[in-house]
Amino acid sequence: MFKGGKEKNKTESPERLNRLVAGTKLIGDLTANSSLRVDGEIIGNVNCNGKLVLGQEGIINGNINASEVEIDGKVEGHINAELLLILHQTASVVGDIHTGRIIIEDGAQIEGNIKTGDTSKKSKGFLGKNTNKSSEKKLEVSEPVY
Repeated sequence: MFKGGKEKNKTESPERLNRLVAGTKLIGDLTANSSLRVDGEIIGNVNCNGKLVLGQEGIINGNINASEVEIDGKVEGHINAELLLILHQTASVVGDIHTGRIIIEDGAQIEGNIKTGDTSKKSKGFLGKNTNKSSEKKLEVSEPVY
């Protein structure tokens, strides 16, 4: 009935792709052990061990944590892309970004803080992760000079 019945091990391959098609709405957190493409809407956090692609009509209202993230749609939440974040010209992000590398096309919209560099370090600050700061520096206000 199914062609290639001997390839059952392929279903456990990390290269398989999960899809949430346009017109589909998911309310709740989503975890994927492989790559994920979202063309629908997710209201909740997304954790992806592979690459997350958000299509032009896709919407995520929650935090994203993935190895790589490519965005054409809209995100309202923090993004943690361990290796790479690509924001295409139709991308809209409202939230803080932490990524190893970032590519931003002309026209992409971002409202939030961006931190790039080695994401494997313990200092993840604004994403609510561990920070290795021993003490906060206080600014001292001096008398104005006229």
